[in-house]
Amino acid sequence: MNDSISMFIDNELNLDEKIDFVKKVHTEEEFYSESIDLLEQEKLLRSDVVSAVPQITVEERPKRFSLQFFTPLLRVAEFGLVAVLVLFFVFSIMPENQRQNEALVLKRFVIYQPEARNVQIAGSFTNWDNIPMKMDGASGYWEIELDVSKGEHRYVFIIGDDQKIADPTILTRERDDFGSENSVLVVEA
Repeated sequence: MNDSISMFIDNELNLDEKIDFVKKVHTEEEFYSESIDLLEQEKLLRSDVVSAVPQITVEERPKRFSLQFFTPLLRVAEFGLVAVLVLFFVFSIMPENQRQNEALVLKRFVIYQPEARNVQIAGSFTNWDNIPMKMDGASGYWEIELDVSKGEHRYVFIIGDDQKIADPTILTRERDDFGSENSVLVVEA
């Protein structure tokens, strides 16, 4: 289903296939909804990338009472939180042989950068190694398909040799230690 929608968006269908596509859109509600969702995503891909986030200033409220009484309680709570986090990470780490048997999901990554000479992707699923992407003809789209294990992953596109940008189609992001923004992708089997 996704392939025919993608081929329609990329104008890769002949006239008979386009007719079949339009008939299917009009008769199958689920196919119609998915087509609209992917077309909306395509609009985001073709839009300008947001390069700046406005700063918000929050005024500090005047203190009404002292927290000195609660300081020992806060320290105990901090210790408890650290202990819970350590236990969580110790028990959530899978043995290496179990990780190797984990099912992989083929994911397609696409970005619209018609002026770029080269585009790469790097993320937790590539061990942060830069993997070159291929340009789809003269369309301005760069794409790659990668096997990604299920779970939560961070990644970034590298435009040229050093401009790092988050995926404009993934809304979940986080700042890294180098001042860049990474996309956060959750892969389910």
